[in-house]
Amino acid sequence: MAYIGYKTKIESLGPVAVKLCQTEVHAPGHDTWGVVTCDACGEQFCIGPNRIYGSRRGEGKCVEQLEALLAEEHRKGQAHSSSYELAD
Repeated sequence: MAYIGYKTKIESLGPVAVKLCQTEVHAPGHDTWGVVTCDACGEQFCIGPNRIYGSRRGEGKCVEQLEALLAEEHRKGQAHSSSYELAD
């Protein structure tokens, strides 16, 4: 199967989280702090700030926000998105 590329890209000024092993979304303007794993299902997300603007909240607060979003989706029976724009 030939690689076609991502369908869309995130151009957020704030931090983002992008699900690993998917080809829907990428965030070329963002650095990577690391990988966050969902406690409930094990899906993994790269999380990081905008390369130019950084993040006022910092890595720890953004990780907490993503973990809360993922837990809430499980509570509601919703599937995880391919990406999330995190509040800064």
